[in-house]
Amino acid sequence: MARRAPREDDQLSRFGHELREGDWLAHARNRSQRRKSPWNLLLPLFGLPLLAAFVVLFVWFASAVHSFIHPNHPHAFLGPGPAGIGDVLVLLPAFVAAVAPAFLVTNFLVYLIPPARRAMAAEDRDYPGVGYGPSQRALFKFGLWLLAICLPLIIIGAALK
Repeated sequence: MARRAPREDDQLSRFGHELREGDWLAHARNRSQRRKSPWNLLLPLFGLPLLAAFVVLFVWFASAVHSFIHPNHPHAFLGPGPAGIGDVLVLLPAFVAAVAPAFLVTNFLVYLIPPARRAMAAEDRDYPGVGYGPSQRALFKFGLWLLAICLPLIIIGAALK
């Protein structure tokens, strides 16, 4: 049974369709050519510190869970000594889960700057479905899936620490 093409404004279904068809990399290269404005430098400038902040937030959450489960047991994530399975189950999922909210906030902050918003909208004009709204919706949906997968792993890691 042939699958029909995804809606242009649904980035997640388009991503899945391109993966199934085997042409995601070619399309990704084509889409990446649109970014020419110096305003695009704001994305990593805001995104990387926000990514670090969200990772710290998730690790703090794991520390709170650990304190709740083991109130008399001292703990130190990223402390001295080798990393155990609990550390790995906290840090890796925390990093993965932090990606979507960091990018959501980054896009929002850059969108608040009118010249950056206009420049990026002009770059996106010839590429349907890659503007601010569809990107935010896709990041939100993707972030919920990541959170549903990573949060239980973070809690298990905190309990094992």
